[in-house]
Amino acid sequence: MVALIKTIKSISSSFYYNEGKLSSGDATCMMSENYPCQLAELTQSDRLGMLEKMAALNPRTKVNGLHIFLNFDPANRLTPYSLKEIAKFYMHGIGFGNQPYLVYEHFDGAHPHLHILTTNIRADGRRINLYMKTDRFQSLLKQIRARFALTTSTAVKDSGLALYQAQLLKPTYGKSQTFSGIAGVLDRKLNEYLFSSFPELNAILGLYNIRAEKGKEGSKLFKNRGVIYRLLDGAGNRIGVPVKASSFPFNPGLNKLEERFKRNVPLKLGLEGRIIYEIERILNNPQICDTAAFSASLKTKGIDVVIKDDPKGELQDMIYVDHLNTCAFQGAALGSAYGAKGILSRLGDNGYRALEFEKGQGLQAGDQDDGLPGAGVSAVINLSQMRSEQDRPVIPVVKTQRKGQRRKNRVKH
Repeated sequence: MVALIKTIKSISSSFYYNEGKLSSGDATCMMSENYPCQLAELTQSDRLGMLEKMAALNPRTKVNGLHIFLNFDPANRLTPYSLKEIAKFYMHGIGFGNQPYLVYEHFDGAHPHLHILTTNIRADGRRINLYMKTDRFQSLLKQIRARFALTTSTAVKDSGLALYQAQLLKPTYGKSQTFSGIAGVLDRKLNEYLFSSFPELNAILGLYNIRAEKGKEGSKLFKNRGVIYRLLDGAGNRIGVPVKASSFPFNPGLNKLEERFKRNVPLKLGLEGRIIYEIERILNNPQICDTAAFSASLKTKGIDVVIKDDPKGELQDMIYVDHLNTCAFQGAALGSAYGAKGILSRLGDNGYRALEFEKGQGLQAGDQDDGLPGAGVSAVINLSQMRSEQDRPVIPVVKTQRKGQRRKNRVKH
């Protein structure tokens, strides 16, 4: 099970998104919790009106809604009753059990998933501050997995990939319709992943053979603040006819993207921890001494490394796409040690360590006459220690008075 919470300013936008899926037969509204009437007795305006009236009780709060996504492994055969119980348990776990909320089950993906819509304004007008540390969220998900006997496929356990990451097929030029292929990816990924810059957005889209473009500075597209979306071939080259953002019904244009960039910044706080942990763990292995091995190792943990080159073809930055936490971070944003230069430097250090290790092994095998202490790795370490001790400056030792003598001196004075 993978959960994602998005705070929203417009409850009606998220509401009509779900209702649109309902009208097209791609979803069903399966639950209306803490409403005054049963779901069958509620009209569309009743369902929306309840949430908007609650949100209006605190006009100072602009971000007054939550759009929650609960995603399940396809291996779990969940009944409507089970999904309702999981939704209730989850909402109580995050402190929203007494709030009115709507639960939609969507059928437009290859895996079971729920959309939950609620408000963070209580009946007394006070705002609910949603603040839970990552470990508490993870603990809640573990409780749900155990309570409802949710299983996770071996591939997901081993790789850490988000359940829906591999479910969406990449649109391919000539084999799938350009417009529908791009629209399908945008509709899913823009709502699932957290990104706060154009490079981070394109790092995610590039994994599905798509790129967003603003045009070169000075171009008509750039001056008009337009955005086009293109298909890419296997080598990352543009192919086919681009599609304007305004052509899509949800219009993922520059204004909406920039709003999303700002909104996602606080939502990403704390999510970088898993990426940094995995990077450090991998770089501690001296056998990882090039970008290919580094990227492949992170990929097994559900993190894709997207390398960004400058116009000269030189490595400019690394962008990490975490499919488990559904977010993207530019390496430089994580710290200089995780940007392109920092990673290349550390990979170079690993290469040197591996070379020294091989030299040490050679000395151990057939060169014992040099009088090196120990063998193998220990010989290399002892050599470095000897060099550091030889280069260490001599610090003069200054004798101090004993405690008893100092006490006598104080008595005399």
